Amino acid sequence: MTYFINIVECGCNLSIAAKKIHISQSALSQFVTNFESTEGIQLFNRRNGRLESLTEAGGKIYRFATEIVNRHEEMQSMIHMEALKQKGTFNLGIPSLILRVYFSSILPKFLQDNPQVNIQVTEDGSNELRQKLVTGDLNFAVVIEPTNLDPKKYEQYIIQVDEYVAYMDKNHPLADKELLEWKDIAQYGLATFNKSFTTYDLITEKLKSKKIKANFAYLSSTWDFLIESTYQNDMIALLPRPLEYFVDKNKFKVVRFKDPVPFNIWFCRPYKANYNEVEAYVYEELLKGYYQPLSEPHS
Repeated sequence: MTYFINIVECGCNLSIAAKKIHISQSALSQFVTNFESTEGIQLFNRRNGRLESLTEAGGKIYRFATEIVNRHEEMQSMIHMEALKQKGTFNLGIPSLILRVYFSSILPKFLQDNPQVNIQVTEDGSNELRQKLVTGDLNFAVVIEPTNLDPKKYEQYIIQVDEYVAYMDKNHPLADKELLEWKDIAQYGLATFNKSFTTYDLITEKLKSKKIKANFAYLSSTWDFLIESTYQNDMIALLPRPLEYFVDKNKFKVVRFKDPVPFNIWFCRPYKANYNEVEAYVYEELLKGYYQPLSEPHS
C-alpha cells in the first residue's frame, strides 16, 4: 500500500517514486505488474507503456490504502504513547513563556527527586496544547485561562493568578503613567503573541470590548523579540506581567492597566475511570509539591 500510495503521489512517475522510497525503478515496476496480475485488476491507465493515471478501480483502492496506512500510523503512535506511560513516561505540555518563567528549575528538581519518572515536555501555544490534550497527545497540560475544557471531562486546578501589562521604551509618552486606561494605547502600534496563543485572543477581545481597533504591528511566538521591538520607538508590547523579571529596566518600562486582562494559569488533565499507579503519583506530586500558586516566578 505504501508503494502504491507513493506512486500516485509522485504523479505516476515510477522514477521519482522509486527514489523517494529508496528502491529500484525496476523493482517498483515489477510490484505494479505483479499486483495487477495477482489480483486481476488494472490500477493504472497507460500510454506508450508508461503509467499515466489511476483507473476508476485504482482510485477506489488508493482511497482505501491511504485511510488504512494513516490509521496504521495512528495505531503505532498510540502504541508508542501507551508503552511510554507504562514505563513511567508522561507527556506534559507547557507554553514556552510559562516553562521559562516558572518551571525552569521546578521540573529538573522534580525529575531529580523522582528518577523513575520521565517527563517529555512539549512547548507550544496554549491553544495548540489544549487541542493536544483533547486528542490524547498529552497526559497533562498547563494552559492559560480560559481553558475552554469541559469541566466534566477534565480536572483543572489554577496554579497562578496574574495579569497582562504594557511593555514599552523607558522614554515612551505613556511610561510615566501609574496605571493605563485601554484608550491610552489606541493610537500606538501594538505587539503581542501570535494567533496560536491564548494571549492573542484575550487581548483582541479586550480591545474589541473597549471599541479600540487592534493595531498590531508585530505578532510573534518570541516574547523577548516582542519586547525588544519596542526599543526606541512608540510601540507597545502587551504581554504577561511575570516577564518583567527578565526585562532590562534601563531600556524598558512596565506599566499596568487599571482594568487588566487576567493572566491565569491552569494545570489540567483528562478524567479517567482508572489511572495507573505512576500516572496518579506524578499528578498528585506535581500539584502537592511543585504547582502550588506562585506570587513570583522561581529562579
